Amino acid sequence: MSAYSINKFPNRITIELNNTCNLECSFCPRNLVDMELGFMEEKLFYKIIDEAANNLPVAIVLFFRGESLLHPKLVKFISYAKKKGIGPIQLASNGLLLDKKLSEELIESGIDFISFSLDTIKEEIYSKTRKNGNLNKSIENIVYFCEKCKNAKKNSRDIPEIQISTVDIEEYKKDQEAFIEFWLKHVDKVRVYVEHSNNGNLGSISEEILKYDKRMPCRKVYQDMVVYWNGDIALCNHDWNNKLDLGNVKENSIENIWDSIQYKKVRKMHEENDYTGEIVCKNCDHWKMYYIDEGMIGKIYSRVE
Repeated sequence: MSAYSINKFPNRITIELNNTCNLECSFCPRNLVDMELGFMEEKLFYKIIDEAANNLPVAIVLFFRGESLLHPKLVKFISYAKKKGIGPIQLASNGLLLDKKLSEELIESGIDFISFSLDTIKEEIYSKTRKNGNLNKSIENIVYFCEKCKNAKKNSRDIPEIQISTVDIEEYKKDQEAFIEFWLKHVDKVRVYVEHSNNGNLGSISEEILKYDKRMPCRKVYQDMVVYWNGDIALCNHDWNNKLDLGNVKENSIENIWDSIQYKKVRKMHEENDYTGEIVCKNCDHWKMYYIDEGMIGKIYSRVE
């Protein structure tokens, strides 16, 4: 018996539209991997969405290992998925490319949730950890987007939930309270993520988050699927290296891959706490989020109307 019931189709699919990024962040797992860069083709994206539309409900996350605003078909892709009944549709961005035109297009597309990774409101700190960035421009873009959403809501239009996030690293902690206070004037919530992978192991967390006598199964392998830009399947959103051959959605259906021998072997490893080979799960701590009352690692601060 599995630790979790398994649907014939994943509940959520993370789709990596591209793994290119316009910033170089000192804490990013990109620094730990050597990967071929590329953009997802329209044909492949539509194939994924069409199959998901036949297995609703399915949520999608249009972000992994890169800045999705770099993909020229992003808005078109969101609109297509929305019309197919997919949802919620979620996106993460650093906000630097979010100009006025794109802001209006994103709101019109029907996207349900956007998280902006900004980390600090101090330029001198931002410039040290986010090479090639422009803090003032990113803040200006995000504030404009928030105001456009507020105006759209007044006109009874659907708008996305907006989150701003920071990583709980030493450089940001001093001004974290000011960061939260500033952004709660504009966004729905502020999320503080714990730093991970800083010891070279993807998904590992340096701070202690509850002790367990034994490792327990991670819910991700029973509910979530991640598709790289080229169609290969990642184990989860911490699998930046693609060490396992779980299949490719160009060559097979999502349903078949989800029920494949390879996936069953991974789930068995989790159930028996016996990890063999180069599997990212071995040194990952994020499985703990499914066994704590909060259901997440880190903190969330919500705006009070």
